[in-house]
Amino acid sequence: MSYRVLEVVPRHVFRTARNVSAASDIIVVTLRAQDLVGIGEAAPSRFYGEDTETVVSWLENMRPGVEDCLHESELMALLTSHGGTTHPAARASLEIAAHDMLGKRYGVPLFRHLELDPAKAPLTTMSIGLDEPDVMVEKASAVKGFPVLKVKLSSGTGSDVVRRIMKATGADITVDANCGWTRDEAVERGRELAELGVLLIEQPVAADDIDGLRFVRDRTEVPIYADESCPTGASIAALDGAVDGIVVKLMKCGGIVEAVRMAGAAKKRGLQTMIGCMLESSLALTAAAHMSPLFDLADLDSGLLLTEDPFVGMTIDRGRMSLPDAPGLGVEQRPGTFWEQHEPA
Repeated sequence: MSYRVLEVVPRHVFRTARNVSAASDIIVVTLRAQDLVGIGEAAPSRFYGEDTETVVSWLENMRPGVEDCLHESELMALLTSHGGTTHPAARASLEIAAHDMLGKRYGVPLFRHLELDPAKAPLTTMSIGLDEPDVMVEKASAVKGFPVLKVKLSSGTGSDVVRRIMKATGADITVDANCGWTRDEAVERGRELAELGVLLIEQPVAADDIDGLRFVRDRTEVPIYADESCPTGASIAALDGAVDGIVVKLMKCGGIVEAVRMAGAAKKRGLQTMIGCMLESSLALTAAAHMSPLFDLADLDSGLLLTEDPFVGMTIDRGRMSLPDAPGLGVEQRPGTFWEQHEPA
């Protein structure tokens, strides 16, 4: 096992109601077994208790067991034996790499191994980060052609910017408050956004305020989705009656296996599902895209937000995702990138 820390930089400083990101680290993991190579990615979030140092420390702690594995199935068993909900992005990096190797071993793309039809993948949204309203409208207009845009809102950004973006682009809109509203504020905003016809609101209140989600859902016509309130499948039962859908992310749930479980568990409870992302490269995004036919909605746009994406994988054309047909993830290093130029001997 080897790994490398890479910095990814968004084209514009990316702001949400709870975070500002001018740059972020990803940790790229490489696994080798016989003649097979698998790659994975961790994009840690301090909100979920991880950063670059914790990921690297966890990988080093796992190194002896990982290097004793001769087959990716042994690695999956090792990860299962180290159960729990901590270090989700670090776990995801190894699991993504294992699935990449698995597909390569059998010569099939990951979506085929999962018995999924890529033609059934949902459209992905394009995110418009928080900024001055005029700037948000300008950014949205620059990506005109995406059928669905995700607009970040906070207490200080009024719903009128959503109306302006709708008028400028003609796109359908989802709204993400990232825990930024009080219960009463969320109800008021929900009513305003319902009049505008937005498709859904993500995480209007604090992550630990499940009763607040229920309070808002009971008082607005806009579907309410849980993101920060639903890190893993263990969170779903508590959300009964509180939300209409959940957002699943590889970096908060710990990998592909748990994400598949979450999609199934949510559907059994009548919940809608969205597959989302952190600030990730096309490596992790492509892993998520392979699973996307399991989900009703997708938000896998972060590669388009970067100044330089170090990987080439799935592509997006006006919201439509196209998956590589190569074995495993089908992801390659982007020619001429920092990653390639600084490959160690």
